[in-house]
Amino acid sequence: MLGAGKLIASIFVTSILYAYTIPSVSGDKTKESVTDLIDELTQIDSQSPGINSAAIYEGFIANNSSGSFQGGVLGVPPREVPPQMSELVRRGSAAMPELINHLDDKRPTKLEVGNKPSGSQVGVDAFTFMYFSDEYDSRKPGWIRGPRYMDKDFSGTYTVKVADVCYVLIGQIVNRRLLAVRYQPSGGLVVNSPIKAPVLAKRVRAEWSNADSEGLRQSLLEDIRGTNRPFRFSRVGFTERFSNPALERLRFYFPDAYNRLEGDDLKKRKEFEKLAADSRR
Repeated sequence: MLGAGKLIASIFVTSILYAYTIPSVSGDKTKESVTDLIDELTQIDSQSPGINSAAIYEGFIANNSSGSFQGGVLGVPPREVPPQMSELVRRGSAAMPELINHLDDKRPTKLEVGNKPSGSQVGVDAFTFMYFSDEYDSRKPGWIRGPRYMDKDFSGTYTVKVADVCYVLIGQIVNRRLLAVRYQPSGGLVVNSPIKAPVLAKRVRAEWSNADSEGLRQSLLEDIRGTNRPFRFSRVGFTERFSNPALERLRFYFPDAYNRLEGDDLKKRKEFEKLAADSRR
C-alpha cells in the first residue's frame, strides 16, 4: 500500500505544463483476444489512470471512467482511457493469467514521463525529483512492506513499459491501487515498475495467480464485508477505499452475486447505489 507520508499527504499544487495526445488505437475491441489487446498496449501514448505523472484519479476504467481527482497538479483534466486498457479490465479474471505473465514484458509503449530536454513539450526540470520505487497495495488491505520503500533516483525520461501497464490493469481488476506512474507532492514523479523493481511482479504472482473467477469473487466479497479491515482504516475510510469499489466490480463482473447480496451486504449495496445516484445528479 502507498506510504502515508508519500500519498496521503495534503495535496501541494504546482505548475507544470503538459502536452497529451489521443491514443492511436481505436475501434471495437470486444472481439479481440487478450493476447492481441496486450500487444496493443505498445501503442499507448497518453497518460491514463495508473500511468499519470501529473495527477491521481480513482475510478474503475471498465466503464471508461477516468475517475475522480485524488491529488496532483491543479487543473490537470482526466484523460480518455485507451480502449485496449478498458477492454482488458472488462475481461476481469479471464485476462488475469496473461496480464500476470506479462509483468516481465519490457516492450516500450509510446508514453514517456519525466523531464525532457530543453525545447521539448514539457520543458526543462518540470519535476524537482524523480525516483523508482516498489509501492505495493497488498491483497490484505493495509499491509505495508518493511520500514520503507525502494527509493532510487533517476533523471531524464522514463518510457512506460507493457509490464507497467499490466501492473496497473491487474490492480484495476482486483480492486487494488497499483500505480505504475504517479505524481508525488510537491513537484515529484514516482515510477513503480515491475521491470525496475521485480519484487512487484513477485508479489502480484504470489497473491493473485489463483485469482480465477471464483477467487476474484471471493476477494471482492471480503473487501465488501471488511473481514480484513486493518485498524488504521476507519469504517468510513474502508468503505470509500475498498468496499464501494468492490461493489462496483462485483456488479460488473458478477451481477448475479451482486443481486443476491443480503443482510449487511445488502445494506452496503443500497448505500453504494444511493451514493452513485447522488453523484450523477
